[in-house]
Amino acid sequence: MSEHHEVVVIGAGTTGAASAFHLAQAGITNILCLEMGTAGQGRSAAGRVPADTPLIPGEETMYEPQNSGSAVFEGGPKGPRTIKMIVTLPPYLMLDGFADQHGWDGVKTYLELAIRGRDLQLELANRLLPNPGEQVKQCGSLMVCEPERVQRLRQEFDTLQRLGCACEWWDRDRVVAAHGAAANFVAGIWFANDARIDSVSYARALLDAACATGSVTLREQSPAVVNLNSAGADSPVTVELADGTQLQAGRVIVATGGMYSDPYLAGVLTPRYSYLAALPHRAPGAAGGMAAPDSANFFTFGFSHDWCVADNFVRISGEDHYSGLKSPRASERCGRLASWGWQTYPYLQAGVEHPQKYAIYSETADFMPLVGTPHDNSRVCYMVGCNAWGQASLSAAAALAPALLGYRSLSPEESATARLFSIRRFSARATAAA
Repeated sequence: MSEHHEVVVIGAGTTGAASAFHLAQAGITNILCLEMGTAGQGRSAAGRVPADTPLIPGEETMYEPQNSGSAVFEGGPKGPRTIKMIVTLPPYLMLDGFADQHGWDGVKTYLELAIRGRDLQLELANRLLPNPGEQVKQCGSLMVCEPERVQRLRQEFDTLQRLGCACEWWDRDRVVAAHGAAANFVAGIWFANDARIDSVSYARALLDAACATGSVTLREQSPAVVNLNSAGADSPVTVELADGTQLQAGRVIVATGGMYSDPYLAGVLTPRYSYLAALPHRAPGAAGGMAAPDSANFFTFGFSHDWCVADNFVRISGEDHYSGLKSPRASERCGRLASWGWQTYPYLQAGVEHPQKYAIYSETADFMPLVGTPHDNSRVCYMVGCNAWGQASLSAAAALAPALLGYRSLSPEESATARLFSIRRFSARATAAA
């Protein structure tokens, strides 16, 4: 006889963990959270490829990610853990591009919900993490640009000001003081309240708190979910696992990032590899450059790179948008990130050995999360999308889990969030059913 659960949450990264936590807080019981690997970290690819598998010269030996998108470095000499960004800015070159997709009301809704999600995540992290002073850094964010893009960045700042977003313009002197002259960044937009977090520990803390209520069971090292079947709105969902196990669920939340293939997401959500490099860093003193032991989050205008100084490393990520559905080639792409860092900050010791990592996340065509049910009669709710930008926005979405599953009503503010993120915006079938 198969197990029956009120809710099955698939995925124990930051979004799945937050969904389980908020369901437990709402009084829902008999919740099962499935994780293929370790909560907050995902599954390692080690050993997945047979030893005699032929390889393309120059490619990695593994064609699967080392970790899910929630993963961070291991800490200490293996790279900084507190690196995942909690930011409020949409991942668009210009906000008018976002408005082309979602209207200016959509832009304002996104900014407001990202602020709610950021503040909620920070409140929970500071309350639940065992060492929040080390695991959360509210150092702010700074988007920077080169001389030829100052006018466009200023236009973006003026737009943010009109929309009521709390941010500040930084002139050349302030930007150079933060980065050194060699970086060639001459203007920036400062977001004082943004932060970054050790997302693995955060997901674990959420699940520990949820499990402590007795409402949630976490099952790690679970066989992969291979199918979801439901006979209709009045029937439970059958969750099929790779080992043949079948679970029955009244409701299902899919919070798997790029780790799960689903027919409703085909062509809408694209798995992509994400790359990290951590360059050894010491304060440069008179040589100029980033002197802070823990800096803000930094972004280039256009989002080609993001980075920070953390735990005596410069953590750099990027390459993401060029790697969808390609084999990882992590050494090459992480190497390009390292070369960018050494060129941008010449006081760093070029060529030294450094930690590097790759993982998987997912993006939609408009860079927004996919949240909600694909049609009115569905008992399956999706909460997937870019983890790098989604720390704040998906935190806001996860708080809606009880309402999205029908256990309470959405407030008008929450309804605006649900409409903006709705998975139905891409679905012809859903549009016809709506």
